[in-house]
Amino acid sequence: MNIQQFVNRYRVSASAKWADKNPNMADMPSGSSHYKVTLRHDGRQLTVHFSQGPAICQEPTAKDVLNCLVSDACGFDNAQSFEDWASEYGYDADSRKAERTYKVVERQTTALKRVFGDLFDTLVYHTEGL
Repeated sequence: MNIQQFVNRYRVSASAKWADKNPNMADMPSGSSHYKVTLRHDGRQLTVHFSQGPAICQEPTAKDVLNCLVSDACGFDNAQSFEDWASEYGYDADSRKAERTYKVVERQTTALKRVFGDLFDTLVYHTEGL
């Protein structure tokens, strides 16, 4: 199953609101678009900051946002520690920026688990991106 099929089958919806910036991504290219996106599933919701480069002109969809969150969650879930995660993604384990990024991914992964419950493993480990 791909992410879009998951979105359709489990009725995941998204609403996007324009944001001036993404506090988690200070290094986006000029002309990028920033949003606060709320994903909804089965009476639960998750709101995240989401950015897209200047070449993407439409608002992000549930599929777009989930695709990124799933990729991050998989890497986080499989890491044994911050140091393991940092090494896997090419970050310096002594970097405060890397630690902040790790904490954002940790919070988002925890929220994904809360929103999707028993479907978390299906979403993260049994869907294909894009």
